Amino acid sequence: MTLLRAAIAGIGVTVLLFGRGTPSVAGIEPLTLYQKTARAPLVVRARALSDSTRRPEVEVLMIFKGSCPAKIITIAPHFEDNSAPTPWLIREVFRAGQESILFLTPYADEFGRDEGAATFAVLNADQGKVEVPAEGSDALLEALHRFVGILSLGQHDAQGDALRSMLSARNPFQLEAALSECRKYHLAQKEDVGPLVALLTSPRPDFRSGSLALLSQILDDSRNSGPKGPALEPSLAASIYEQVAAAARLDADETVRREAVGALESFGGASSLVILEEIGRRDASQNVRYAAQVSAMRLREKIH
Repeated sequence: MTLLRAAIAGIGVTVLLFGRGTPSVAGIEPLTLYQKTARAPLVVRARALSDSTRRPEVEVLMIFKGSCPAKIITIAPHFEDNSAPTPWLIREVFRAGQESILFLTPYADEFGRDEGAATFAVLNADQGKVEVPAEGSDALLEALHRFVGILSLGQHDAQGDALRSMLSARNPFQLEAALSECRKYHLAQKEDVGPLVALLTSPRPDFRSGSLALLSQILDDSRNSGPKGPALEPSLAASIYEQVAAAARLDADETVRREAVGALESFGGASSLVILEEIGRRDASQNVRYAAQVSAMRLREKIH
């Protein structure tokens, strides 16, 4: 084991003792609206016809994706297998007259038997229903139409370009999808720096942290591409650096500061090392201090 790995392991023990923050229940991460749209074979806008919680019937008002065999469909509840319980899954509740977006899959019971083409289950039991707000529903519906359009594109490159284009979107659902998918599939490019930097002042911490994660990827690509690669212009890099350093030191959100720490490591250099060492000593969050100490160790090894 190298000195660097040993030191990181030692820090890791400390984090395990004091905690890393609350993990998602049973490792189940909440899906974005885009991910729900991608995974569900049928996406509809529907109105509940009763308050039934056992097998509610809903009227299909609009189909965004897939095909529906009937105007009135039945929603089967989540089956709880006592041999493999899933207590974190909460059955969706339907109220008469309530409109919602439903992300549906064909229903089959515990024995694999279906109950007809008009019976469906909601996606992941408790991630397949989004209420349509009484006011401000336009952004939700616009995003769904946009997502279905992107998913219908035949080529992955075309889908990637469409997702990147939403990094400048004002629609929060589209922006959430762009940040998540671009990060997952490493889609962001140097041309996306402008809208990503603009997001560093967003009032939403998840948008700020998502922007920092993508900027880190772009910086890593720029550094690893060689002398003929798409390096950032010095003035642009300097401007980004100042904002990233400010986020690492001052942002009120722990997740944002942790992502900013990663971006500082991607920048590299002695000045980044000084800031990382400072954060590793002084940040109020154990998680951020740990991330900064690990990043500082890696960066110190590169410099020396």
